[in-house]
Amino acid sequence: MFETLTAGAQTLLWLGVGLVMASSITLHRLSRVAARAVARETDAAPRRAAELQDVALEREQRAWAPRDLPRPLTASAGSRAAAVLDAEAARAALRQAALEQAMLARAEAQKPPSIDTARTARTASADSEYARMGYVDDAEIEAHVRQLLTRRAAGE
Repeated sequence: MFETLTAGAQTLLWLGVGLVMASSITLHRLSRVAARAVARETDAAPRRAAELQDVALEREQRAWAPRDLPRPLTASAGSRAAAVLDAEAARAALRQAALEQAMLARAEAQKPPSIDTARTARTASADSEYARMGYVDDAEIEAHVRQLLTRRAAGE
C-alpha cells in the first residue's frame, strides 16, 4: 500500500515538472515572436504614397440631372384618386366612431348600479317574507327554545 502511494506521488511529481517545462518553452517562444513584431514596427520607415496618375485631370462638370417624377394623383386636389382616398378616410372615421360608440355602450352596461338604486332595491326586498331568511337574531332563538321546551313539557 505504501509503495503505491509513493509511486503515485512520484508519477504526479514528474507529470507536474513536465507540464511546467512545456509551459515555459511555450511562453519563451511567444515572447520571442512579440519581440520580433516590435522590432519590425520600429525598423519600418514611413513610406510616401506613390502617385498613381502622373497627369492631373480636370474634374468633369455634370450637366445632366435626373428629372423629377410626376406627383401622384392622390396629391392633387379634385382628382378621382383623391376623391377615392377621401371616401375611404370617411368610411374609416365612421367605423372608428361606431366602434367607440359600441365600447361606450358596453362600458355603460357593465357599470355597477348607483348606491341609491341599491338602497331602493334593498328596502323593497326587506318587505318580503324571504328577505330575512338565514338571518337569526337572539329573540328568534329564544322564542324557538321556549317553544321546544313547551312541547317537551306537553309530551309531544
